[in-house]
Amino acid sequence: MCPLVSGITTRDAALSVELGMQALDLAVGRATLHSLDDNVQKEKEMDSSASDLENEGVLLTGGQLVIKLLESEDVKEFSQICKPLFKKASWLRPKATRSSSREIYLICQGLQQAQR
Repeated sequence: MCPLVSGITTRDAALSVELGMQALDLAVGRATLHSLDDNVQKEKEMDSSASDLENEGVLLTGGQLVIKLLESEDVKEFSQICKPLFKKASWLRPKATRSSSREIYLICQGLQQAQR
């Protein structure tokens, strides 16, 4: 997946991170992501409208996830979100990537078992 790029560097990078977060949310589930932030977790517990199905991720324990992002300051924070969820999270810039390209891949390996 890739957002429609506009040529506006900061906008495109922000859209890239937003789409990456949606992919991560789909993979690991909202409950897992929100459990990283106690305030959001408390808010979720108070909100009874969220269904369990909505909170389940599609990625099985031990699964892999590759996310393509456009380099920006936000990708460091994105990496910090992924690191506690996976056994290994590392960056990759393929050798075939043009030097002017800001594309970078976050390779997440070995989804940890959810702490619920």
